[in-house]
Amino acid sequence: MDTTTTQWTTEQLDMFANNHTLTMKPYNPDMTTFEEESPIWEVIVDGNVYSRGWNGDQTKWFMAATAQCAGEISVGDNNFATRFEMADHSAELDAKITAAYKAKYDGQKSLPKMISEGPVYATLHVLPR
Repeated sequence: MDTTTTQWTTEQLDMFANNHTLTMKPYNPDMTTFEEESPIWEVIVDGNVYSRGWNGDQTKWFMAATAQCAGEISVGDNNFATRFEMADHSAELDAKITAAYKAKYDGQKSLPKMISEGPVYATLHVLPR
């Protein structure tokens, strides 16, 4: 895993925090076209962006993101080149991400699924590239 990372700016993090969804666009193997464009939920924890696959590791965009480790995300009219890494699955980080999902998406009918075992396992760390 490449541990040299560029961080999201405060303005970018604010944009992510203030939007309920972003569009995930992981690359196909050709690294120029996208596997799919999926609106997804994302959360910010300790200045980092995380997203979970609804169907766990069988989520189509998650499979492409983990295979290619690169793509783009869009928020509104803004596109960002990204790289994707599996989140470090410490009990502390998983709990923080789950708490962030509960806080941001409180009252949403899909929340119980997003904090269940499969999606928790399929948590990606979304980084600028």
